[in-house]
Amino acid sequence: MGKSVPTYRQELRNLFREWKDFKRALRDREKDAFDRLMISAEKYASAGQYQANPDPVETMLISILLEHQMMIERILRRLVDERMDIGSISRPPQEEDGCLDKDS
Repeated sequence: MGKSVPTYRQELRNLFREWKDFKRALRDREKDAFDRLMISAEKYASAGQYQANPDPVETMLISILLEHQMMIERILRRLVDERMDIGSISRPPQEEDGCLDKDS
């Protein structure tokens, strides 16, 4: 019989296991931050499976970057809503003209 291809979620679990020694060497607060990064990757596992990238690390990193980008935009919206001085930024990037994806 042929071999089955692991799902992206299975690949993520394998990656998390591979990084356990790295995590063990971190300080407690760093371990918590590391865990949050891994949760970010899991949050987008369905999209990662759909992407079907042969390199699961690349998909994991894009998922983490996406979560960070969304966090930055939430912070910017909150700052604008609270009328805090944030320099030259007046509104979150997705509301500006010239977004990359005109389909959304």
